[in-house]
Amino acid sequence: MNWSVLSCSEFSTHQKAWADLNRKTMNLAFFEPEFVQGLIAHFFDGNEKLVVAYANDELQFAGFFKPHGKGRWATAMPSQCPLGLFLHREPQISSSVMKSLCSALPGNVAMLDMLQMDSKYSQFTPADEFEIMPYITSGNRPIPEDFDKYFQSLGKNMRQNYNKVINRAARAEDTLSWQKVTKPAEVKQAIIKYGELESSGWKGEEGTAISPDNTQGKFYQQALGSLAENNKACCWYYLINDEIVAVDLCIQQDDCLIILKTTYNEQFNKQSPALMLKIEMIKHYSQQRELEGINNIEFYGKAMEWHKRLDSTLREIEHVTYFPNKLLKSAINLIKKVKK
Repeated sequence: MNWSVLSCSEFSTHQKAWADLNRKTMNLAFFEPEFVQGLIAHFFDGNEKLVVAYANDELQFAGFFKPHGKGRWATAMPSQCPLGLFLHREPQISSSVMKSLCSALPGNVAMLDMLQMDSKYSQFTPADEFEIMPYITSGNRPIPEDFDKYFQSLGKNMRQNYNKVINRAARAEDTLSWQKVTKPAEVKQAIIKYGELESSGWKGEEGTAISPDNTQGKFYQQALGSLAENNKACCWYYLINDEIVAVDLCIQQDDCLIILKTTYNEQFNKQSPALMLKIEMIKHYSQQRELEGINNIEFYGKAMEWHKRLDSTLREIEHVTYFPNKLLKSAINLIKKVKK
């Protein structure tokens, strides 16, 4: 396998091949070039390298890697991207491929960390030549063919809580509604609204909220705005009396919708607006399957109790470390055992 180690600025030269490889493999919207370009522009510091490997003029492997101290490299991992930036043509990633990748990277590579790898798409073989560590349990919710049947299958508490919100609103003569926006200008405005809601809560107090003028806000406006131009981004609002009280920032590729970010107005905790919005989304995509074409919702975050209450499918996101030198791996494992 012949690898080329390039500057990140050369991504534009390879982005068509990158997009083709993504669509033939994982087919995830956050691996689309528009999203990756946004990550490079706003979160890369210049130490990252684009590494590519072609065979018969077709891209086989591609990823962004960054040095982490002497002899250690890792996949580039901006927190705004749910998975490590690495694409591979086959689901199985062999130790021989990793060895050749380590040889291509600058310097003497003693450890290579593959961060946040989705076990649905990436398997490392033989497993005993890798250190595989669980990172988080994530979830996805397949869109049910029959929403009413699906809703009745949910736990009693979930159904009762949903109905309580509906009934409480009816008694108070409150109007509950949702809205989905898809146009680039609407998506950018939704990101601004998202920032306003997030800034009013605990993230605003900690200084980690999205705002139109900070790096996060600029990134999401660029990345989702660009994706929206190709019908690959949308934002969902949940409204009470026409006031927006929850926002989901979403991207989509073919039949898969990914919820990237969720926020809500904490003054409306009793109305569970973020969870209510998820149920309305599932209902809409179930009832409009032919029109929307969405068959699956990915959450790509730590599975929370409400994921389970929605009867989501759970799987592991993993950190994987490869050691070109087996003796080093054995020595590190021995040290870990001694420390215990």
